[in-house]
Amino acid sequence: MKKLKEGKYDLLLADPIYPGRTPTSACEMMGRADIWLIRTYWDFEFPRPFLPNFKFVGGIHCRPAKPLPEDMEEFVQTSGDAGIVVFTLGSFIKNITTEKGNMIASALAQIPQKVLWRYSGEKPATLGANTRIYDWIPQNDLLGHPKTRAFITHGGTNGIYEAIYHGVPMVGIPMFADQPDNMVHIKAKGAGLIVDLNFMKTEDLRDAINAVISDKSYKDKVMQLSSIHHDRPMSARDEAVFWIEYTMRNKGAKHLRVQAHELTWYQYHSLDVLAFLLAIVLFILLLFIKTCRFCFRRCCGRKGKTKRKAE
Repeated sequence: MKKLKEGKYDLLLADPIYPGRTPTSACEMMGRADIWLIRTYWDFEFPRPFLPNFKFVGGIHCRPAKPLPEDMEEFVQTSGDAGIVVFTLGSFIKNITTEKGNMIASALAQIPQKVLWRYSGEKPATLGANTRIYDWIPQNDLLGHPKTRAFITHGGTNGIYEAIYHGVPMVGIPMFADQPDNMVHIKAKGAGLIVDLNFMKTEDLRDAINAVISDKSYKDKVMQLSSIHHDRPMSARDEAVFWIEYTMRNKGAKHLRVQAHELTWYQYHSLDVLAFLLAIVLFILLLFIKTCRFCFRRCCGRKGKTKRKAE
């Protein structure tokens, strides 16, 4: 049974076998995890400290390319030496406005490559002869095709890792969630460019595609990332399997789990320590004030007595 507290974001999970058990928040449940499998890797990430129970298995879904469907392969082969461009905005983006569709189609019509565009909206009026629209495309197989020159993507992690796996430079059109941050990583690594869907013009998209194809630095950078991705002791899938089995063999990897999860919120943020130090400071300050007042009274009292005796 699942319940979401009204007005809050805490997901409560109750055990259906033991309905009387106290519900657990999603935050607490995640804190109890022994092993975290992170779907990125150091070809994409920047160096930073992590806990020993965080294991990076980026590209776990990637695989060598399979042959394309016959009709798609025929279209790809007609591209000649110019090659092809793969374009998809992911499974969540089913359609875009007619204006944006025409603008994108116009940009694609101005490049020498053939374009395979996953698009389920109304056929743009400016669609060029070099562009073919599909309701679905075998993305991984296309990215692994030797004629693929660039990948226009929304910046999803799965697509980015398939492009890194096969060494294809990218043009990103990020929209929401982790997509903008993903494309910032790719741009910083020198493996692609970013265009803004809300503000881009026909020439912006066209120039970005031409840049990542004609400028060999983008291909060199993404091939370097691909080399890092493949140069690992075992595949991402095998590593994920190993750590899952490792956790099972050891009845949970408690020895890798940081004890910060056992702390209360005020202990985690060291508020109890700050309160203790603040109490000491206030005590010393109060003691100092009391001492000064006592010394002032003693000093003033003696001066008063001496003055009365002199009179």
